[in-house]
Amino acid sequence: MIKEWDYLRVVACLSILLLHTSSWVIMEVGVEPEQTIYLFLRIALCYATPTFIVLSILILANRYHENIPRNFWSSRIQYIFIPYLVWAFVDALVVETIYQKGLLWEKYVDNIVYGEFVGWFVVVIMQLYVIFTLLTRFKWSIAWFLPLSVLVTLIHHTVILLPYPFFQENSIWLRFFFTGWLGYFAVAYAMGIYYAQIAALARKYRYATIVLVVLAAVFLYIRLLLGYVEVHSRRLDLIPFVISIVLFVIAWGQYLPYIKIVKVLSQYAFMIYLMHWEVLRLSTGWFVEHFDSTLVRVPLLLLWTLAVCLLLTKIISLLPFSQFIVGKIKRRATQ
Repeated sequence: MIKEWDYLRVVACLSILLLHTSSWVIMEVGVEPEQTIYLFLRIALCYATPTFIVLSILILANRYHENIPRNFWSSRIQYIFIPYLVWAFVDALVVETIYQKGLLWEKYVDNIVYGEFVGWFVVVIMQLYVIFTLLTRFKWSIAWFLPLSVLVTLIHHTVILLPYPFFQENSIWLRFFFTGWLGYFAVAYAMGIYYAQIAALARKYRYATIVLVVLAAVFLYIRLLLGYVEVHSRRLDLIPFVISIVLFVIAWGQYLPYIKIVKVLSQYAFMIYLMHWEVLRLSTGWFVEHFDSTLVRVPLLLLWTLAVCLLLTKIISLLPFSQFIVGKIKRRATQ
C-alpha cells in the first residue's frame, strides 16, 4: 500500500465529517454564524467528496489500466454497492422512526434512486467504474479523453444552471449524473497512469504544492466575496483546490511515518462516510443543548461521531455476512 493514498483518504474523510458536523449544528441551532471565515471553511471542506472520487479512480488507473481483474465488478458490488443499499435503508428507517410519516419505502427508494442521503456519492463512483471499464477495455487515448471530459463537465455545470423547468425539477438527480464528474475522473485516471512520475515531481517540488493550495484557497475566497456562497461539492471553483490538495498530500505524505491511526481510519473511511450522518442526526441535539459555543460543540461532536462510527463498524464486522453491511474492513488498495 502506498501510504500517501491512506493519508489522502483520511484527510478527505475527516474533512467530510467536520463539514457535516458543522452542518448539523447549524440545522439544530437554526442559524449559521455570520463570520465570513466560517462560511469559507465550510465551502473549502466541500473539496472532500471530489477528492474521494479522484483517489478511487487514481488507484484503479495505477493498478488496472492495462487489464481489469475478473472479480472487479463482483467485489465492488459486494463491498461497495450492497452496503450502500443497506445504509440507504438504515437512513430511511431512522427518518421514519423520528418523524413517523409512514413513508419508509418511499424514502428508501428516494435514497437509492435520487441519492437523498449522504451515501449518494456511491452512485457517482459506480457510474465512473463503468467509464473506467470502457476506457480500459477499448484503450481510449487519454490525449483526447482528458480534454473532452473536462469540456463535458464544464458544459454539464453550465447547462444545469439554465432557467428551464427540466433542470430545476431534476436538480437532485443531475447532481450525481456522471457527466458532472467526468473531468475529475479523467484527471485522476491520468494521475494514476503516471503516478510514479507525478509523485516524484510532487516530492521534488513539495514547497510549490503549498503555494498551489494557498492560491486555490485565495481564489475560492475571492469567489465567496463575489457572492458565490453555495456550500456543496459541485462548485467548479473547487477543482483547483481539490487538485492542489491531492498534490499536497501526495508530496508531503511521502515524508510522514505510516502510523497505525492512519491505517485504521483509512480502513474504516468508507463506513465512516456512510454511517456518520445517522450518528449526527441522533446526537447533535444533545451536544447543542449541553454546550453553548460552536467552537466547543463542533469538535466534541466530531470526536463522538468518529468514535461511535469506529466502534459500530468494528462490532458489525464481527458478524456473519458483515461484508454486505460494512464492506471489506481490512487494508485495501481500492475503495
